[in-house]
Amino acid sequence: MRVGIVGSGRLGSPLGRLLAVAGHDVFFSDADPTRAAAAAGAAEGQARDGEPIEAARFGEVVVMAVGWEAFPVVVAELGRTLAGRIVVDPSNPITERDGAAVVVAVPDGLTSPQYQQHVLGEGVRLVRTFNTKYPNELLELGIAGQRGGPRADMPYWGDDDEAKKAVVPLIEDAGFTAIDGGGLSEAL
Repeated sequence: MRVGIVGSGRLGSPLGRLLAVAGHDVFFSDADPTRAAAAAGAAEGQARDGEPIEAARFGEVVVMAVGWEAFPVVVAELGRTLAGRIVVDPSNPITERDGAAVVVAVPDGLTSPQYQQHVLGEGVRLVRTFNTKYPNELLELGIAGQRGGPRADMPYWGDDDEAKKAVVPLIEDAGFTAIDGGGLSEAL
């Protein structure tokens, strides 16, 4: 599967590496082109790098591995490119202030992915996953699962059943056991 990664930092880079090793064609992108190039260089298998708009156009699935507060800005920059696409949201409503992690209030009493779906618009098929492990754990647990070791659970949520079905193989290929958590209203 073609996977576009928008944001090649702490989460996008290890996730893209796991997917490239599993045989997926991964396109890394980032606001910092050197970070995207480094992520593609560290990945084994089919990996390339470029601009976020190119990654969004490339991916059958687009992983939005950007900070929670940056999400609306990046979505606005990508414009209609995401329309009709399956988007994976691994973000949590957390930011860093003065060197400390701070939980961000989600507007309107929504869950974080419900808000992200609102930002993306109705034409985008959102699936929330890869948000329950720290980035270093994601890589270590994924590699262990890919090599035949015990597989950690990876829940996923979404309101589009076909999009969820399309993302399950990515979760499993990354070395995890996919666990259906329900709809976006039930997401962590």
